[in-house]
Order: sequence, then structure tokens, then C-alpha cells
Amino acid sequence: MEPARNDFFAPIDDILQILDVLEKMPGALFMIKDLDSRYVYMSQALREAIHIAPGQEVVGRTDFDLFPRIVAQNFRDNDLLVFRRGKPLVGEVHAAMFFEHAALWAISSKYPLRDRHGEIVGLITINEPYDEVAGEDDELNRLLPAIDHMSKYFAEPLTVTDLARRCGYSERHFMRLFRARMQVSPHRFLEQVRMFHAIDAIRRTNRPIAVIAEDCGFHDASAFVKRFKRFAGTTPLRYRREQQERVRREPAMAIPHPTHLG
Repeated sequence: MEPARNDFFAPIDDILQILDVLEKMPGALFMIKDLDSRYVYMSQALREAIHIAPGQEVVGRTDFDLFPRIVAQNFRDNDLLVFRRGKPLVGEVHAAMFFEHAALWAISSKYPLRDRHGEIVGLITINEPYDEVAGEDDELNRLLPAIDHMSKYFAEPLTVTDLARRCGYSERHFMRLFRARMQVSPHRFLEQVRMFHAIDAIRRTNRPIAVIAEDCGFHDASAFVKRFKRFAGTTPLRYRREQQERVRREPAMAIPHPTHLG
């Protein structure tokens, strides 16, 4: 373990033993951050889940180094809630999707880490598969057909009427329940799915931006550029240049694709 991590963990009693136990749990998805939300530790299972290349270092990095800005900011906001309140943020249900997979569910909990004097020095986030923890949540299960449909057919014109029908709800009830459980509207969720696919294509290919936008369900190229800048914090072309330059400098890192995993 690197000296920087030793320095962080030194005041936390028994933390190394805890990490050893967690790592031995099959599929353990957890991470530890310091007060600046820099990664101090990330489990191997989580590294694989978010497609971090073998040998790629994450210690010292933040979510802004790994995720689009709007996603990273959500993660940071949740971290700050834990730091300011000094209390865990437990049992948040999120949809986590990856480019080549169907929709996945996870339950995310953040717990403050304190030194032996009781001062908060960081936090640990533990993600558990939804189907192993809360499979009896009927309301949430009934949203899955809409989530899966959006994840697979994001480029097509989709209506709230059709999505609600797939879940067996009225439009009004579907909108209310979706926002309550996902903490985002169906329209916003769909835009995030489309944007993640656009980001992946821009990063990995040299196809024209307008073509990528159209293929991902954005039919107004100029509006797409504005949305992209709000989402990723830069323009599509600049993002492509930055990512290609990063690939030349270090091993490639795939962008993970949770919509709200923080």
C-alpha cells in the first residue's frame, strides 16, 4: 500500500483489517474517499464494474477525473452531505447502466470515517446489488420495464404514455413515482442515457459530432452541443481532443455510466 494511503489510514483503528475482509467478499463494490472526495481506495470489484483498465491508478483522483461533470457533481454533493451532517446516507436506490449491459440496480450507502479522536477524515461508499437486497420492492420493480426500454431504445422517439403503459401505471402516477424513486424525471433520465452513449462515441471514434448526436436521439445538432457542454463541462470537440490526448499519455479508461450512482 502506498505511503499516502498509509498516512490516511493510520489514525483509523482497524481499517486495514476491515478492507481485507471486504475485499474477500465476492463482488464487493466499495470505495474510500478523503475530505476532498479524492479516492484513497477502490475495491477490485468496483474497478472492474466501472471498467477501469488494469494498472490504471485512481488513488488521488476525484469523480471529476472519471465521470462527466454533471455526474461527478452529484457524487460530490452527496459526499458533502455526509461530511456536513456527520451521518450516513443509507439505502439510496439508483439505476446503474453500462454501455454494453442492460440496466442494473444498486443500493448505495455512504458512511463517514472518523479518526480515533472522533473527527471525520473521509467516507466509505458501499454499493450492493438491488436484486440481492430489495427484491421485494414491488413499486420499484414495476419501473424496470421503462428503465430497460429507455436503455435499449434510447435513440428512438419515446413517449411517457408508452413508458407508463409498460409499467402498468397512468402517466401521472408513473411520472410521480419515477421522480420519487429515481430522483429525476423520465425525460431527464432518457437524456442522460442518450448523453452517455454520445460521450462514449465521441471519445472512441472520429465520427462527425452531428452524426453521433442524431444516432443517439438528439435531432438538433446545435441544441446537442449546448446540452453536452452543460453535461460534460466542455464542447464535444474539445472533449474528444482531451480524451484522445489522455489515451496517448496513459492506459485507456472507459467511462462508467451510472446515471445516479453516488
